[in-house]
Formats: sequence, C-alpha cells, structure tokens
Amino acid sequence: MSLYQRLMTGCLLLIVLVTSVSFLVRASFLQIASLESQVRIAEHAVAALETAQASLAQEEIFTAQTSLEGEVAFHRFEQQAHQTQTFLAAAVQSTHVFDASVDVQSIYDRHARVLRRTTLASMRLQNLRDRDLMQIQESYSTLVDQVRAKRHEVVSHLHEQEDALRTRLITACGISIFLAILISGLMVASLILPLRRTAQSARQIGGGDLTHRVEWRSGDDLGVIAAEINRMAVRLRDLRETEAGRRQMDQQLSDAVVHSIFEPVIVTDAKGHVLKLNRSAQQLLGEASSDRNALANTPGGDRILEAIRNAVSMQRAATGEGEAALLPMRIGQAEHSYRLRTTPIRDDRGRLLGAVTLLEDITEMAAVDRFKSRFLMVASQKLRDPLQRLRLSLYTLTRGFAGPLQPLQMDIARNGEEEAERLDDLMADLLEVAELDTGDRELQLHALRPLDVLQDASSRHRGEAQDKRIRLCVKAYEDLPHVAGDRRALRSILDNLIQNSLRYTPSEGEVRLEATELRDRVQFSVTDTGRGIEPERLPGIFGRFSGTGAAGTGLGLALVRRLVEAQNGEVAVESRLGHGTTFRFTLPIAAVRTGRHPVEAG
Repeated sequence: MSLYQRLMTGCLLLIVLVTSVSFLVRASFLQIASLESQVRIAEHAVAALETAQASLAQEEIFTAQTSLEGEVAFHRFEQQAHQTQTFLAAAVQSTHVFDASVDVQSIYDRHARVLRRTTLASMRLQNLRDRDLMQIQESYSTLVDQVRAKRHEVVSHLHEQEDALRTRLITACGISIFLAILISGLMVASLILPLRRTAQSARQIGGGDLTHRVEWRSGDDLGVIAAEINRMAVRLRDLRETEAGRRQMDQQLSDAVVHSIFEPVIVTDAKGHVLKLNRSAQQLLGEASSDRNALANTPGGDRILEAIRNAVSMQRAATGEGEAALLPMRIGQAEHSYRLRTTPIRDDRGRLLGAVTLLEDITEMAAVDRFKSRFLMVASQKLRDPLQRLRLSLYTLTRGFAGPLQPLQMDIARNGEEEAERLDDLMADLLEVAELDTGDRELQLHALRPLDVLQDASSRHRGEAQDKRIRLCVKAYEDLPHVAGDRRALRSILDNLIQNSLRYTPSEGEVRLEATELRDRVQFSVTDTGRGIEPERLPGIFGRFSGTGAAGTGLGLALVRRLVEAQNGEVAVESRLGHGTTFRFTLPIAAVRTGRHPVEAG
C-alpha cells in the first residue's frame, strides 16, 4: 500500500469513527428527550387530576354547607361544580395523552349527571347528591393514585434509561478515543516513521556516507524519490572514487615532477606553510626541514619563508614564466649562492592557493657578474673623462665659441652632442649598477615620508608632463608610516619609472603615483595609461639591456630592481596591451602612524 493510500485509509477510518459516534450521541439524546417529554406529560396529567380532585373536595364542603346556609351555599356549590366539571375535562385530555387506559371520562360523565340532577331537583335531592359525590371522590382518588403510580414508573424508567445511556455514551466515547489513538498511531507508524527514516538516510548520505541506501518498498512518489537518492549516492560514490583516483594521480605526478627537478623546490600553501620539499631542497636544508614548522629554524630557512610571504603578498598575476620573487642569498653552511623564484598558484577565480619556489644556484653567475660589474665600473670610469672632454668640445662648437659653422656642420655637431649626452647617461647607469653589484655604493637609510617622496618626484617631471599634455597626479595618505629608504636611491627609482611612463603614454593620458600600506611595508606604484607591455617580455623586464623599448639605455629597470632590493624591498610589474602598465615596489616601514587622511595632487 502506497503512502497516499495509507493516508486516505486512515482518514476514512477516522471519518467513519467520528460519524458513528455522532449518530450514537444523537440517538441517545433523542431517546432522553422522548423520555423527558413523557415525564412532562405525566406531570401535567397528575397536576390536572390533582386540581380536579381539589375542586371535588371543595365541592363536598359546599354541599355540607348547603344544609346549614341554604340558598347562598347552594349557589356556591353550583359554581364550584361547574368549575370541577371544567377541571375534569382538562384531566380527561391530559390523562388520555399520558395513558389512554386511565378512565377519567367515566368520572367526568358521572359528575355531569350529578350536576344535572342537582340543577333540576335543587334542594330536594341533597342526600342523593352527597352520596354520589362521595362515590365520585373515592373513584377519583383511586384513579389519581393509579396515575401517580404510573408517573413514578415513568420517572424511574427515565432515570434508568438516562443511566444506561450515560454508561453507553461513556463506553462509546472511550472506545472511540481508543480507536482514534490506535488509528493515529498506525498512521504515524506507517507515514511519519518511514519519512523520518528516509530523512535520516538522506542526511547520512549528505554527510558523506555514500554506501548507505534509502529503503522504501512502495512504488509511490516517495519511492521514486528514494530511488533517485540511491542512484545519486551511487553516482556520487563513483565520482568520489574517480576524483580521489585523479587527485592521487595528480599528487603522484606532481611529486614526480617536483622530485625530478635537480634544483631545490619548496611548495607552500596560501599561508606560507611548507607542503613539500624535493630531494635537492632536503639535501640543501637538511632532512628536518621537510617539516613545515622546522624550516623556520633551519639556517636560511627563515629568510626563505619571509621572501615567499613577501612575494605572495605582492598579489601579482601568476603567469607561466613569471617570477614572483628574485632574491640573492646564502643558505646554511653552503658556499653557494641561490636566487629565489616564487610563483603564486591561483584557481580559476584568482584566489591564492599556494606558491612554488625554485632555488636557483647562481654561484658561478654571481662570480661572472661581479667580474663584469668590476670591469664595467673600471671601464666607465676610464671612458667618462674622455667623454666629458668630448662633450665639452661639442658644446663649444654648437654654441659658436670656436667660430661660426655651416648648417651641415652645425647639424653634425648637435647630433654628436646628443649622442654624447646619451652615452654619458649610459655610463652613469653602468657605473651605478656596477657600484651596487660590487658593493662599493653604500645606501644611507633614513625614515622618509612617502607623500613627500612622491610629491618631489612629481614636481621634477611636471614640466615634461605638461609639455606632452599628460596628467601627472599623486594619491597617498599624508600620514602613512615612514619608510626606511635612501633618498637618492628613491629619486633614481621614481625618475626611471616616471620617465618610462611619460615616454610611452600618449597625449591626454594619465600617470598616477600612489603609496599604500601593505602589512609591514609601504607599496609605491607608478601607473600609466600607455600602450602596455607584451606578455612575453614581462618575465625579463627587469634584466639588463631588456627595458621597455629602444628609446632608453636598457639599464633603467635593472637599476630600479637593484636599488629596491638593496633597500630590502621588492619590485613587480603588471601590464596589459592597450590598458597601460603598473610598476610597484615595496619598502619596509620605519615608523608607525596614528591616523590617516587621503591626499590627492594632480
């Protein structure tokens, strides 16, 4: 039997039960009403008989007074006799309705005959009248007693019937209540309990127990739902097994890839906790460093974790070849130098999942680079003096101090002067980079106010921006925390970034300088609305002689990176073709501010 059939059967049984009890109660009340009506009729008949009896007694009294008082008493007797006759007529009707076997009519007729004789014979038949009235009184008394007995019998029967009906009603109500409870219990057992078991089974399946099944034997709608839930559980179990197998395969594949890399690799989650180290990383850092908590206590491990967290906090877009961090450092007791390349891993919605950090051995590269830097520094110093004399000579020629020149000679001299100035800029950049690489240049770190740094940079380039009709604006909180930086280095960093932005931003464009707080650092950014940079050039944009275009020396962005890293900061770039470019770099905080108020300058 289906769920709906059980529900309908239970409802029909309850309806039949209620209807039966209603009919029983109605019949009982009708029977009681009938008995009460009979009692009322009996009471009415007894009352009529007693009234007539009292009138007969009064009539006898007047008869006795007639012999003493004469005519006056006779008239009173006559009036009383007529009144008695009326009462007897009423008694005849009442007793006939109550009990037709009670013969009040004969007494009525006898009294009528006595009344006629009394009217005709008057005083002469007094003795006869007295005797007849006495007989009528005796017969009537007997009749009244009979009716009273009959009434008592009816009342007793009524009480017995009421007691019986009351007992029957109580019994019927008790049985009805018991049956209603029984039917309700059966309905609950057949409806609610299966539904509850089904709900519990569904919750158990929803909780992850995909081996559990919903039991429903009937083929009704709930049976269809139960079958679909079981089918869904089977599919989910299959999908889970497939997904678990796929994840296991991906895990094994990723482990194989990570362990197949000869260079040390560190995999961390979004919070910077170490998830995995390949064999090279374990050999370099020690076996204990495979523990995510032990790496921080490994020599050099704390610097690795800090570099990873700083790289991830920059929130750069993760590209296939992008470097999230580039930091030369020494680790443990090893004599080799390593460079960290950290790449954030994100899901389809851009949420950070973790990071993969590669430790690249740059020992030989660093040695070659130091030799190259030393050579460039020496060469730049040796070439700068002849170059200065050449510039002075060209300046003397173009200004006419050596005599007038022909137009062609003037063009040649001016072109030479421009190329000499450009070559001097290149030598200055080479010399500064070489000094940084060799450590000959020492930075003087001071507490600098970010807004002052940006406003100074903006004022130096405002004239060039106005000439190109480019809006140059500054946006920063005036009470941002001070940064620990070198004023000259910051000037060089911002000058290079602003010059690049002004160079590649068209007229009516915008270059925006910003500073914001980022945890324990302040982030500076230079954003333009230029043409953007090709994606394939972004990974090596901060390399030497690989700048944003042919118009510069190719060392500007490399110098920016070296100056930022020398101040314990990091630099990054974001760009989309046709949507502009944003260069960002961070510096450590040197002081703590108490409030903030945004300031914009344009």
